[in-house]
Amino acid sequence: MVVSSFVRRGMERASEMPMKFNDPDVPSIHLSGWLAGLFVFSVLAYFFVLFSIEYTYGMVVATLAAVEDTNPDIYVRIDTDFDANKPVDPAEPELAAPPKPITSKLRSTIVHLRARAGFWSRFRGFGAFITYTLAQGFLYAILPVALSNLAGQFFCRVIVGMALANLDLTWVHVVISEPSPKRFYQRIPDYKTWLKFAPVVALEQCVVFAAFYIPLLIIVATGNVVNIDIKPTSDDFDAGTVYRAATAVIVPCLSAHLASIPARAITIRVAASMLPEEDEAIVPFDRSFGGKVVPAILGGSGKLGIADAWKSFDGPARIRYLKVFGKTFAMECAAILFFALLLGGQVYAGAVTYGIRRNGSDA
Repeated sequence: MVVSSFVRRGMERASEMPMKFNDPDVPSIHLSGWLAGLFVFSVLAYFFVLFSIEYTYGMVVATLAAVEDTNPDIYVRIDTDFDANKPVDPAEPELAAPPKPITSKLRSTIVHLRARAGFWSRFRGFGAFITYTLAQGFLYAILPVALSNLAGQFFCRVIVGMALANLDLTWVHVVISEPSPKRFYQRIPDYKTWLKFAPVVALEQCVVFAAFYIPLLIIVATGNVVNIDIKPTSDDFDAGTVYRAATAVIVPCLSAHLASIPARAITIRVAASMLPEEDEAIVPFDRSFGGKVVPAILGGSGKLGIADAWKSFDGPARIRYLKVFGKTFAMECAAILFFALLLGGQVYAGAVTYGIRRNGSDA
């Protein structure tokens, strides 16, 4: 209800804006041809850079950090000239000291990925990601559930998440495994695998949904939301209204994001435990997760349990995993600040150029 009210009020106020733009007393900004082109290019670059940071570090590197062993039994070389057929000299000095985890640093992770999967390895799994995103958007579009219907939204998220569980599982497998000649759609598992993994995805969806809507309901119950009776003809919102609107949006989003971090780690680790035997891992991790995964041929489930997925996630690994998100957030903030200054400077340059031309014509 709050979101739909914001959208409706915004549309009503937006309908009044063209009349104000036609007012000759209101200053306008006119960008020249090259400035307009530069502005469009900068906006596109902003979205590309922000998406690249989020996908490469917030998704790919974070996934690798969630599964990598802190003290692996098998050492995987970080070598820009990696050659699987090249003999390794055990007397080399870098093998004498215990190696640090590959995901201990963002740079070492990217170097390792490039050495084993090529330059575009930072976007590995992109095909499965795009397919998942488009399928998710399509399913949300055809489900007739209003935004104000919390129960309907809950079931909608769970149903869509479970329906696309195998695509999510495939994406994790593509990211954590060595390059494969198979296309991602050839690696989508069967129905039996879906039955094992879908409940994990449902749990993740439930956790994130609860983390978003419980704070929102508390904010609504305490009255700290925008008064929906504000008339659309009012000129401006006061400071209190803006603060309440920001609180109603930022707090639930932040809560959901924080809750999604451990929930996503559990989902990733369960998916990693189901990696097919023929696929080699690109970072070292124990497929049995300390003996907690019993193969199906031995009478086990062939996957890691939800509780064991978190218990087997040791402290140093959790710290590495959290550091990835912290560094990703810092890079995104730096990118946002840089492009805000860049775009602001371009708009200012356009305003100054237009002012000079207008003053010259008036003279």
